[in-house]
Amino acid sequence: MENIVPTATNAIETITNKYVAFCDILGFSNKLAHDFDKTLDVYRRFGERLDPTLFPGVELTVYSDAILLTCDELWPLLKAVQILWFVAMTEDLMIRGGISYGRYWERRQGGSFMVVSDALVSAVKIEASVGVPAVVLADDIELDLEYWVPRFQHGPLFTPLLHFRDRNIVNPFSPMWGVSASVRATMMMNESPAHKEKYLWFLALYKAVSEGETLVPGAKYNEMIKKGILKWIPPENEASP
Repeated sequence: MENIVPTATNAIETITNKYVAFCDILGFSNKLAHDFDKTLDVYRRFGERLDPTLFPGVELTVYSDAILLTCDELWPLLKAVQILWFVAMTEDLMIRGGISYGRYWERRQGGSFMVVSDALVSAVKIEASVGVPAVVLADDIELDLEYWVPRFQHGPLFTPLLHFRDRNIVNPFSPMWGVSASVRATMMMNESPAHKEKYLWFLALYKAVSEGETLVPGAKYNEMIKKGILKWIPPENEASP
């Protein structure tokens, strides 16, 4: 429950629990140092396309190459990060980030904005430790089956959540991309060979999605089988020679 407290200085303080996503635009500082004007043009286009109406129920704050998204619920936040991924990729940018849940205090007075949040601290630590272009969920976020069922209802391109190489991550792909996400990632890798391993990780994720791999934690998959949400069909026996 959100607690709103007006103060004697006309500032508004709120304290509640929120889901917090902290994301970073990869390579932004390096691009800025090498070509300020070109990078600024890209950044302007990127910012102009982050229309608040695209993020219903989610509060978005952008400062330099850091992006903060907060929401009372997880599902809209996942959708918002997916949109952020789409906008970034169309500008040949990639993002990395963390998502956590916890206490969130903010204070607003005019144009002043202050935040104290253990969820934000956790999300920042996750972002710093990820090492690949992915937005990773904290391990302590409870993910019921409702978060994984859409993978089997509509396919891996239509779900905002994937499990890949022991991480729960926001799906950076969507049906609108087709193969262009792979093409763009390959192009960016060729332009920045020093970060080849990061792009190869992203391309491996794309391959797993495009080939229809399960991309759901084994325990959740087994639970869906046990509850009859999914039906396991054994592979056909190989024909005898």
